[in-house]
Amino acid sequence: MRVTVETLLRTGLRVSEYTSLQADAVVQIGAGPWLHVPVGKLREDRYLPLHPHLVALIDDYRAAHVDPANPLLLPRENGKPADRHAVTRYINKAGAAAGLPHIHPHQLRHTLATSFNRGMSLEAIAAMPGHRSLDMTLRYAKIASSTGAWP
Repeated sequence: MRVTVETLLRTGLRVSEYTSLQADAVVQIGAGPWLHVPVGKLREDRYLPLHPHLVALIDDYRAAHVDPANPLLLPRENGKPADRHAVTRYINKAGAAAGLPHIHPHQLRHTLATSFNRGMSLEAIAAMPGHRSLDMTLRYAKIASSTGAWP
C-alpha cells in the first residue's frame, strides 16, 4: 500500500502507467535515479526524477515481495499486476488511516502538479505529469493559486 501511494504521489503517474511499469523502469541518468515511463496516453516516453527515499521504498518492496523474474516493477504481493480497483483500495486505506474521505487516484496527480516549488517553469511542470499542452498545467496553476500553493 505504501509503495503505491508514495509512487503515485511523488511521480504523478496515471494508474495505467503505474500498473504497467516494467521491472527495469528505474534507471540511472547522470548522478540520479529516474523512472522511465514508456509510451502512455500521449504516445510519448518520459523520464521522471525519483527521490532517493522512493527508490529505497521500491527496492525494499521488490526485495520482500517480488520474484526477480516478474516483468513488472510493482506487482501486487501475489505477483499479479495491480488493477485500478486495487490501486484505489490501497489509496483509500491509507487515506482512511489519515482521516481523509474517499480519494480517487487521479487526485494524487493534482496534488503533485499543485505542489511544485516556486520559480519552476510551466514547461517543466507540464513534463512531470506528461501534459501535452500547457492548458492542462495552467488549470493546476489556477487551482494552486487559489489555494496559495503557487504565487
